[in-house]
Amino acid sequence: MTASAPPQQATSWALYRRLLRYVRPYWRVFAVAVVGMILCAGADYTMAKLVGPLIQNFQQPEPGMMIKLPLMIAGVFLLRGAGTFVSDYGMAWVGHRVVFDLRSAMARHLLRLPTHYYDDQSAGILISRLTHDAQQIASASSTAITAVIRNGLSMLAMMVFLLQTNWRLTLILIVTMPVIAGVLRYFSRRLRRSARNVQTAIGALTHVLEEMVSGNRIVKIFGGQVYETRRVVDAANKLRHVASKQSLASAASNPLTQFIASIAVGFIIYIALGQSLDGRLTAPEFVAYVTALLTLLEKSRGLSGVNANLQRGLAAAESVFGLLDIPGENDRGTEVLGRARGELCFDEVSLQYEADARPALDNVSLTIAPGETVALVGPSGGGKTSLINLLPRFYTPSAGRISIDGHDLQEVTLESLRANLAMVSQDVVLFNDTVAANIAYGGMSDASRADIERAAQAAHALDFILAMPQGFDTLVGEAGIKLSGGQRQRIAIARAILKNAPILILDEATSALDSDAERAVQAALDSLMRNRTTIVIAHRLSTIESADRIAVLERGHLVELGTHTELLAREGLYARLYRIQFAGA
Repeated sequence: MTASAPPQQATSWALYRRLLRYVRPYWRVFAVAVVGMILCAGADYTMAKLVGPLIQNFQQPEPGMMIKLPLMIAGVFLLRGAGTFVSDYGMAWVGHRVVFDLRSAMARHLLRLPTHYYDDQSAGILISRLTHDAQQIASASSTAITAVIRNGLSMLAMMVFLLQTNWRLTLILIVTMPVIAGVLRYFSRRLRRSARNVQTAIGALTHVLEEMVSGNRIVKIFGGQVYETRRVVDAANKLRHVASKQSLASAASNPLTQFIASIAVGFIIYIALGQSLDGRLTAPEFVAYVTALLTLLEKSRGLSGVNANLQRGLAAAESVFGLLDIPGENDRGTEVLGRARGELCFDEVSLQYEADARPALDNVSLTIAPGETVALVGPSGGGKTSLINLLPRFYTPSAGRISIDGHDLQEVTLESLRANLAMVSQDVVLFNDTVAANIAYGGMSDASRADIERAAQAAHALDFILAMPQGFDTLVGEAGIKLSGGQRQRIAIARAILKNAPILILDEATSALDSDAERAVQAALDSLMRNRTTIVIAHRLSTIESADRIAVLERGHLVELGTHTELLAREGLYARLYRIQFAGA
């Protein structure tokens, strides 16, 4: 098992080209928004055209123009306002849709990623990608693009007007553009780097906060308030530091580009004044030219100001697409497995995690007959959990072969494989939903209320569920916080009972129960396990004495296999562990 290589940083154009694929379904709204921007640019051009006649009318008043010019100016502003509304709302709508589609794609992809990816990632960073990074893309795909296109079109319209009015003067401005472009390019790189650092810092802060909130009880019991506060302060301070660097680059780029442009503008005005003295440039032409020039300068300032948002969005796009490019679970299986009989065969199976020096499993061979109950016991770190994690293909063996009813696990589709498995873990996972929704979870969501109630009754959970304020419709809270440990465990058992899978995995399924509840649930489990292939992980050896066979794992090796009586007679590791527990009792 190897971790995925980090994605290479893409160019700005490559990122935008990929973003445009998400915009393409909404091209009609996008086109309408662009039409609004064209209206804005046309209004700016028309306004520049009206300046000359307006000045001319002051010098030589014409009665007919006294009404015509104000109406034309009002019409231009009305046109510009309509264009601004259409472009702003249209691009914002498209941006929100793109972000929604990206978040949906990330959520779907996260659920397809292999288990070892989650082993190497913090929840805070993943949450930050789905929330903060995706929102930053909205700036790149709506606000920034709107400013770039609208200001760009207006600058183009002003440039056309300037060339029409006095092309010689305008050439001076054109000469300065490569210099401005070079400055923008330099600061764009700085801003992109800063944006990446900010995203990393936000992910780290989110991770620390997520741990602090979810572990608040442990923090309070063990007096970790000062330590956790220091972690949050350190993460927040790092975010402040990198955000300040980003603000520095953003604040410096705008004045510098404006200063370079102002030098060109000042030189142009100087020459224009000289031409007006010589009579080569009339007063209306001069005022119109300077007005258009200043408008052009204002639009360029808007472009340089939006550069920071643009680079933040592009850095966020790198992060989001980097996540989407990570390969999902390897589901190359083509065989669709029906309801399995439940025969399992581990043939010389080995497993080595990337970060570990020694293998978690080393050449383990074990065959489990249909309907047989096999218990896995042994010291911590022996490989029990690793072995059962291979069955749903959470991990892929480094060597060896696993088969189910003679079918190689790697050749079976993941969906049909996992449909034949039910699991009850010692770490019960409940969602902030109703009791009924937690029992009839996922593929069982269409189960009838009668089936849900029967499963709860079989798990000895019906009495406490009916005693709740809304019964099966009671919300259990985040991670089932409103329930006791034993209640959570029984709801998880009811979920497994409802699935009615032929292969059952019990990982310390009764560990959170008191003695009375354990006896009741164990009776339910005995009924559930009948005629099913069951693998049980248990540390309390008294709970698995009746298993058909017991497999003893130590340091990744299968060291003993037999019934409870046989293993006690061998006086090996199992007998030693059993005596230790019995003595402790």
